[in-house]
Amino acid sequence: MHDARPFWLISLFQTLVIAVIAYVVAIFLELVLLRIAQVPHGPLWVPEFQTPFLFITTAIVVGLLAIPYFMKEWDPGLRTFSMFSATFLMAMAVFTQTGAFDPEMPLRYLTTHVFLPLRHKLGI
Repeated sequence: MHDARPFWLISLFQTLVIAVIAYVVAIFLELVLLRIAQVPHGPLWVPEFQTPFLFITTAIVVGLLAIPYFMKEWDPGLRTFSMFSATFLMAMAVFTQTGAFDPEMPLRYLTTHVFLPLRHKLGI
């Protein structure tokens, strides 16, 4: 008669923490993918190949990130992290390439209004 589900507020907090970690991981992966797309060069490599190469590598990474989401027997936290990471990475790739929205704006806002004042107060 005892329900094993945690209190809804705890579940919400866990999901928010997973989403924040997935957002940071997606930013890191996007930066790595951008750097990887800039690496190839040579006589047969023209700059016009960079965008399709970036698209292909992003699609591969999103596919690899989405694998745990489809495994029903795996940990629900890992599946949630997988879903958020793949979604954030896709959104960042789309918004970065189109220029419609800056996907790093939340991180910049947090850095400008939280970390820098905290760093200034601590004298670091």
